[in-house]
Amino acid sequence: MDIIMNTIIQYVAEIIGLLLVTAIGIGGTYLINKINKNKQLENISVATIQVISASQETVRRLQQTLVDNYKKQGALTPEQIEELKKLTQEITLDQLGQPVLDLLEAAKIDVSSMITNAAEAYINEMKRQDA
Repeated sequence: MDIIMNTIIQYVAEIIGLLLVTAIGIGGTYLINKINKNKQLENISVATIQVISASQETVRRLQQTLVDNYKKQGALTPEQIEELKKLTQEITLDQLGQPVLDLLEAAKIDVSSMITNAAEAYINEMKRQDA
C-alpha cells in the first residue's frame, strides 16, 4: 500500500511540477507581450509627436515663404489655400522618416488626417496669438 501511495504521490508531484512550469511559461509570455505592447504604444506616442511637430514646422515655413506674400496681394484665394494644404502634406511627409510612417500605418493611424488636423490647430493657435 505504501508503494502505491508513494507512486501516486510521485505522479501527482510530477503533474504539479509540469503545471507550474507551464504556468510560469504562460505568465512569462503574458508579461513579455504586455511589455512589448507598452513599448509599441510608447513608440506610437513618440511618432505622433513627431508628426505634430513636423506639421507645425511646415506651417511656420510656409507662413514665412508663401502665406505672407499671398496676403500682401490680398486675402488668400481658395486655390492658394488648396495649394498650401497640398504643400503642407508633401513637406511634412518628406520630413518624417519611413519608420515613423510605417509604425503609424501599422497602427491604422491616418497620417494625412493627423497632418491636416495638426496644421489647422497650429494655424488657429497662431491666429489667436495675433489677435
